[in-house]
Amino acid sequence: MRQVYALLGLVKKWGADRVDMACASALAHEQVNVGLISRMLERGTEQATTPAPPAQPEVVVAGRFARDPVHFAIARTAEAGR
Repeated sequence: MRQVYALLGLVKKWGADRVDMACASALAHEQVNVGLISRMLERGTEQATTPAPPAQPEVVVAGRFARDPVHFAIARTAEAGR
């Protein structure tokens, strides 16, 4: 019940629209903490979105110590098979 009253207090202080946006953002991140919602409202971050992670590069640089596959090839001769 304390959390409900705290949430109602936030609605009185900040308005229903801002609290609703902050609650939606918190629920999208699976956070159900009235203290977090209060901090979001105080900092004005209820509308903030997290930036998308950078796209993966199409060309991946080979490792610094990667060896050429030919280095691991075994040279077989006709005499070695006998």
